[in-house]
Amino acid sequence: MSTTLPAEPTTVRALLFGEEGENTAETLASCLHERGVAETLSRGTRGMAGSAGQAVEREVATVVDGFLAMDLIDLAGAGWRKHSSLRDAARRTRDAPESEELVALASHHVTSTHRPCLDLILDGAKVGTLDLAITIDFDLEGLLALIRRGRLVSLQGGRCTVTGTLAIAEKPVAQRSRRLDLPGMLQLRSGIPLLSAEELAPGGGAAAERTAEVTGFRMWLASRAGENEALGDLARADDDTLSGLLTAREQYWVEGHGR
Repeated sequence: MSTTLPAEPTTVRALLFGEEGENTAETLASCLHERGVAETLSRGTRGMAGSAGQAVEREVATVVDGFLAMDLIDLAGAGWRKHSSLRDAARRTRDAPESEELVALASHHVTSTHRPCLDLILDGAKVGTLDLAITIDFDLEGLLALIRRGRLVSLQGGRCTVTGTLAIAEKPVAQRSRRLDLPGMLQLRSGIPLLSAEELAPGGGAAAERTAEVTGFRMWLASRAGENEALGDLARADDDTLSGLLTAREQYWVEGHGR
């Protein structure tokens, strides 16, 4: 069985407030009002009570609702990019584009935490700050990850429990857990890149390493310019020239001193 993610991504909003999420901003505004957020923000500034305070709460709720549009799969992917086995498989499949690897993921935990803050500005002056905390915990067990061309392209089998928590001004506003069973295969759209854009480029790792070597060589030559004018001139050579010199040096040491 194969399951593809829906056209609309599964968001933090859907996790915390239900699949529809149409009235999320209204729900948040009610939560903010119950906690006296307008008063907390204004720190006693006049004119923040009544309708003015409610307007602030509605505006803050709309902004917070925007943060909840984060994609759950993208958040999990940020954690998977740090998984050494997945990254190793990504490098191998990058270097062998026709290959693919299946990596078994035993029980593991991924946490994604975001702490945006909102400043309230009145008449050009900052009168308050509202701190948010959005935490998503993924508890995964028995997953098989398919890696192709440096990307995580699908998940097979296993279970995943996702728990989301939203706190505003250090006060919990919403928390919800959802268990996802993956009996078949979950296709991850175009896949989650497990390496940086530079690493994913053809010859990525080797190319990046060579560029660093050339840069270091150029800096060394430039540092000796005061002692030797020729070295200073060489420091201004193009990258290909310096790379060629490094290659020649490496061959010299291997052929002449590596026996």
